[in-house]
Amino acid sequence: LESFLFCNSLTSITIPESVTNISHAAFISCKNLTAVTFLGDAPKVGKGVFAGAPPTIYRKPEAKGWGDTWAGRPVKLISEKP
Repeated sequence: LESFLFCNSLTSITIPESVTNISHAAFISCKNLTAVTFLGDAPKVGKGVFAGAPPTIYRKPEAKGWGDTWAGRPVKLISEKP
């Protein structure tokens, strides 16, 4: 399911805590997507979620399951958002 396929107008999105899975190619070729903020723990991730999209991932400090990268993108704390 390509939820936001080629969504060039999308520059940032906040994913609620209730989301536990991001499907295959959800944000494929969203070339202007620069920030994805997750309010909960790291969800399961499908293949190629951000293919052709350059976002930085932002998360809460207390959220679980995050590493330095997620789906091939850098992960930072919400407090580090520009």
